[in-house]
Amino acid sequence: MSLKSFLRKHLKIIVTIAVTIVAILCRKYISYFSLIDEVKVENKSVPIFSPDQLKKYNGIDESNLYLAVMGVIFDVTQSEKHYGKGAPYNYFVGKDGSRGFVTGKFKDESEEKDHILDLTCNELLTMLDWRKTFREKYPAVGLLAGRYYDKYGKDTNYLKVLKERVQKCKEDKDRAKKEEAIYPPCNISWSEDEGSKVWCTKSSGGVIRNWVGVPRQLFTPGDEKPRCVCIQLDKGNSSQLKKYDGCPDTSEECLVQDT
Repeated sequence: MSLKSFLRKHLKIIVTIAVTIVAILCRKYISYFSLIDEVKVENKSVPIFSPDQLKKYNGIDESNLYLAVMGVIFDVTQSEKHYGKGAPYNYFVGKDGSRGFVTGKFKDESEEKDHILDLTCNELLTMLDWRKTFREKYPAVGLLAGRYYDKYGKDTNYLKVLKERVQKCKEDKDRAKKEEAIYPPCNISWSEDEGSKVWCTKSSGGVIRNWVGVPRQLFTPGDEKPRCVCIQLDKGNSSQLKKYDGCPDTSEECLVQDT
């Protein structure tokens, strides 16, 4: 039997076997990558480090320099001038000091040094930017068992809550951007002679548009104080908006009574 005839006769079986192999490989690697939130680990399996094991990768006990960001371990040996002994960021080596990337506290050796759930949304998103920077610059070599991952490399409840919080922060940020397009911030200044002044232009608040608008106070639920925004008169009927006392309805600038 020729090869061509063999392939034609057994084509269905060959295709079935091939599809099965691909499915197994895909399932393996999808599971593998999901463990590290799309951070590529160089090895075929994901090594899980204990805190004591990670501590040894300080450039002395072990020659390489490892640090963890939100539970993902990166090899930063190539940047020894920044992370080696006596270098500015040596604090982060051999541990997960994620909190320090935002707080700037490089002496925190408490159990809270990798705790970030209590940070503000802006701080959490900054933390994600840091992780993205490490992901793009350094090879990820494993996961740290502890706050973010368990000893099997699976998400802890802490990480699950963090992911939900981050998702909400991103949604709030997107919502704020959309709101800012509708209600751009005012320009604000203060002088001894006039006190506080708010005014609108076609670029106030850094939002470029083809209309100027008039200043109004926008009261947002949950915020202690209103903020000044520019509105279009024909679209300013929201109950959350309030005029400034003593300021004409159509004026593009208002003097604000300081309280």
